[in-house]
This record gives sequence, structure tokens and C-alpha cells, in this order.
Amino acid sequence: MAPSGQATERQPLHVAISEQLKARIETGAYIPGERLPSEFDLGELFGVSRTTIRKAIGNLIQQGLVTTQRGRGIFVTEPHKISFSMANPLIYFDAVLKQQGYVGRVQSLRFQLISAPGEVARKLELGATSAPVYWQEKIIYADDTPIALDIAYYPEATGAALKEPLQQGFTYSTLVRHGIHLNAARVSLESTPATYELSEYLAVPLGMPLLVFNYVAYQGGGRGAPAKNRQPAVCGKTLSRSDWTCYTAEIEVDAPDLSILAELP
Repeated sequence: MAPSGQATERQPLHVAISEQLKARIETGAYIPGERLPSEFDLGELFGVSRTTIRKAIGNLIQQGLVTTQRGRGIFVTEPHKISFSMANPLIYFDAVLKQQGYVGRVQSLRFQLISAPGEVARKLELGATSAPVYWQEKIIYADDTPIALDIAYYPEATGAALKEPLQQGFTYSTLVRHGIHLNAARVSLESTPATYELSEYLAVPLGMPLLVFNYVAYQGGGRGAPAKNRQPAVCGKTLSRSDWTCYTAEIEVDAPDLSILAELP
């Protein structure tokens, strides 16, 4: 069974095969806990070499869809997403990963001094668009799977003082460990399709929906202090894989506010 459709004209063969296997998993043809055919049998099925099949299986492993067990074979994983609570906007990714049984780590891609883009200057309250800031991009891993790309901007003094630790650790935790106590944040959640660069970083198909967690974290002033006493410590966004992550919130109200209904025609 050769890979079908026009996808093979645009994708490497191993990607086309992994997409077909992924579709079979998602439709229930292969159920959680089930063993897939062997590499040899998959090679026969698709008419390709075992090397191509290994690459296809590697794609599925990176997407968290299958795992390999030495001497036993390839198994479909139980569906599970890493859950981040929106109830606390100061999300410590490393702590959440640990709580849910994963080893978290980061890979810094770049850390450099730039002139602040207009939106960044506004969020960090720098006053001038040309003010220098440190720009960082790093991949966040859960065990060996890349689940998110974090893009952060720091005031010049912070980036210069914490250049090494920020390249080795998670953003919020590193800032707090070095005396920058975060006590407030402004966040929003949206989505965006994976670009070619993002698909390479996060091992996902081109165009796959990614969750975008936008943030500005503040320090100073203490609990209940006026907003004017707080200073932005970092701003940025975390683009996470929608097949691996979700954001949740619990909301309770004493009684629904029905006043808005009076304004409806």
C-alpha cells in the first residue's frame, strides 16, 4: 500500500507514511495500548525500506502517539495532554511538568541584544521603541518531546545580569531564583498555524494548530499594591503543541449576571 494522495508530492515519504499511520490512530483503527505491525510488516505494507519506516515511527514518537518497547514492538500511547491552569497566570512550566510526571528541560536557540520592537517596548514600559532588550527563543521539552517554543524579551539590565542562567533554565523559575519576585501577570490565549520553522522546532506537521500563551509578568509592589508600583520583568509568548498541551480554568459564580439581557432587543 503506497502512500496515497497529493501529500507525497509535497512531503518526504516518511512524513506521508507517518501521517497515514497517525490518521489510523486518530480514527481508532489502532487503539491505545495496541501494538502496531513490525517495521518489516510496515515496510511490506507501504512498499518502502525499514529505514523509511523507522523515520516515520520516529515522527509518531515525537508527536506522542506511539512508544517503543525494547523486544516487544511499537505501541499506541494512551491519549494524555499536559494541563496548564489559567487560574494562576504565572505558569511555571517546569513545576507543572514535574507534577504531571515529566522531566522538563529547555534548549536555548538564541539570546541576543536587540532594539525593542514597538509592541515589546510598550509591554515592558520602556518609553522608546529603540531601547535595547534581550531577545530569547528556547524550546521546552517534556522528557524528550519538544512541546513548546518560548519567545521572551527582558529589560537590558535583567538580560545582561542573568544571561547564563536564563539560557539554561525556565523563564519564571530562573527570574524568581535570582531575586526577581513575580507577583502579577497579564495573559491571553490564542492560536496560530505552525510555520515551516515552527514545524521543524516542534516536530509537527506544517499548518498544525499551536496554542499561543501571551504574557507580561510583573515584579514589585506586593499583593494588592497599585498597578503603577509594579514593573514589567519579562514579556513574550509560548507557542505550544495542541496535541500535547491544554489550558484549563475553573470558574464559580454565586449567581449569573442577567443584566445584559435587558439590553438585548
